[in-house]
Amino acid sequence: MFASVLQIYAFLLAGIQALGGVHTDEAKYLLNIPYPHPPLARFLLSLTSSWPYQEFLWRAVFATLLVQAAWLVWHMGAGLAREQRFTAACAWLLCAAVVLQAGTIMMVSLTALQGLLFLVLLARARRSQGKWTARHAFGAALLWLASLFTSYHALFYAPVVALLLWRKPLSPWQRLLYFLGPIVLVLLSTAADPLLAASWLRAGVKNTDLPLLAWSTGLFQAWSVGGSILLGLTGMAGLLLRRDWGPLLSVCLVAAFTFISFRLYYGLLFTPLFLYGTLAFFRHLWKAPLPSLIPVGLITLLCLLLFPPDLSPSPARAVLQALARRGRSGAILIAGSFGHEWQYEASSSIRRYHPSLLPEAQAAVCLEACEGIERVPGWSRAADAPVEVWVKE
Repeated sequence: MFASVLQIYAFLLAGIQALGGVHTDEAKYLLNIPYPHPPLARFLLSLTSSWPYQEFLWRAVFATLLVQAAWLVWHMGAGLAREQRFTAACAWLLCAAVVLQAGTIMMVSLTALQGLLFLVLLARARRSQGKWTARHAFGAALLWLASLFTSYHALFYAPVVALLLWRKPLSPWQRLLYFLGPIVLVLLSTAADPLLAASWLRAGVKNTDLPLLAWSTGLFQAWSVGGSILLGLTGMAGLLLRRDWGPLLSVCLVAAFTFISFRLYYGLLFTPLFLYGTLAFFRHLWKAPLPSLIPVGLITLLCLLLFPPDLSPSPARAVLQALARRGRSGAILIAGSFGHEWQYEASSSIRRYHPSLLPEAQAAVCLEACEGIERVPGWSRAADAPVEVWVKE
């Protein structure tokens, strides 16, 4: 029953995200554009590129993974009272970062889930004591390899992985192999395609020209969304009380990257760490009655008001669907800078605007001025388009 309720919640969040259409970053992954992350997840998504409902399929899959991960939070809290575990699982579902990101086709969602899995394994290894075997460690190493080949952001969870692999019964050489081997493999893969690293590093320093106050504000926003403030406070308190330096160092790595390269969705990378710390906080100080979920929900509502998701159809979807209904053939020319969502939404080829290409085109989208098009016979400007569009009569 609970799984069915969670699935309805996941489909609801996916449907809400679908209202806005595909955005630039999502289109990169759906089209298997070779940046800014390694290829594993992009390749899996590209296998469905010919499916008519590819976008919603993956929105539903990503939302399902994030929402059903509440069971992992429940498992991570083994040993606590039932009410405490239920509170933590519901806090995950109500957290602003989960609500904002569930249903988006972003690698950050997969990375956060992988980070949560590492933390679940760490909690289990600490409970099991001598029952942590070489087979468990090998499984953790495979997950580490898959995580790094999904997104470079998995490196932020390296301290947690190190804690997992530096346990008995592995020998020192096995520990180094399991921890450093996947890192070396992803570095070799990146060396074969330098565009991967260049694009990721460029994104990582994109905000370095902003003032210090903007950096600090961005970090606070990501931290607030990542834990709906309350989970951020209880999570940090629990990690500090336990002196859990591995997860604490991971928090610092996420914070440092977010500080110089703010994106609101990076807040989701904090969430597994805050939930892990919150469970430690429950063990030390708090019985976590269910009414404690009320402020989490209220802060999430506040975050949604302050940082609402863009639910209006993107100009790319609105324009290209209108052009598709005309039933014309030919290239679509775009003047100005445009994102990959135009490529994803288009059924015809997309080319940069140049007057010499007009004879073979069906339409021109003018995100900047389309030089000379008003003087070309047989072309007229479309009415009621969200951007300037010219179509061939």
